[in-house]
Amino acid sequence: MVALLPLLIGYYKFFGSSADRYANSISVLENHSVIPLPKLLHMSAMLSIFYLVAEYFWYAAITNMSVAVGTAIYNCSPLFVYCLSVCFLHEQLSFKKAFGMLTSLLGVMLVIMFQDGSNVDSIEGTSIVAGLLMVVSAALYAGYQVSLRLMVGEDFTHSPTLLMLAGFCGLFTIPPWILGSFLMAESPFPLLYESLGLPGTGEGIVLLVLCGILMVVFCAFQPLAICWTSPLETSVGCMLMLPVSGIMDTMVHHTVFSWQCIVGSLLVMGGFVILEARKKKSMPKPQDSDVTFSPCA
Repeated sequence: MVALLPLLIGYYKFFGSSADRYANSISVLENHSVIPLPKLLHMSAMLSIFYLVAEYFWYAAITNMSVAVGTAIYNCSPLFVYCLSVCFLHEQLSFKKAFGMLTSLLGVMLVIMFQDGSNVDSIEGTSIVAGLLMVVSAALYAGYQVSLRLMVGEDFTHSPTLLMLAGFCGLFTIPPWILGSFLMAESPFPLLYESLGLPGTGEGIVLLVLCGILMVVFCAFQPLAICWTSPLETSVGCMLMLPVSGIMDTMVHHTVFSWQCIVGSLLVMGGFVILEARKKKSMPKPQDSDVTFSPCA
């Protein structure tokens, strides 16, 4: 996420006003943020705690379970998002919202369970501790999304400020990430141990770089999606990666999926359509100017 900051600064240096070209990096960010920079840094520090701990629990859990089972458990995140939205964002309980969310969850479970025929053995072999870690990760990530919307306000859609907020969140995660990496490399506990090192092959390096680029793109669009729509719609929308990955596997690897996977993909997309169909008639349009910052917390 921290890569968003130099990208924003570079954009305004080349395509901004003459004042931006001769200003230092801090001044450029201050000029294009509708939230005072000290306030933005404070918000980023708070949000980075949710993000960092959620990512740690995810990586700690995924080493002790199959990817399919981990994905299935992690996709319970919309349930936590919905509960937190009702409590803190004054989201109204609605049959359509609950039905759309549960429809997508059912589709995800079908895709995960039948992508390789059956994963019953993997589920039975998953430890209780690993499963609980994955659930905690999903809950914390839901807290990150809801906290982001709560901090900036319900009608806040200023794109540069949201991108700065995401970038500063990444900046605050770097020191504990470096310290934690060395601590886990020396950890005597198998659950906490993580070795240091880079991929040993050229293909691994390419995939690592590609993963980093795609993560920057994801981190750029995610805060915009959360504030332009809602945390619930964004969380359910992320489930669309499952049917999209199925399409890519079919086109690139000529993979043949079972009918359960196809039905699951349709349910995921159907649940997202249900959520979109219930949207209010008058939604705030994304704007990059004339925005008043009115935090909810």
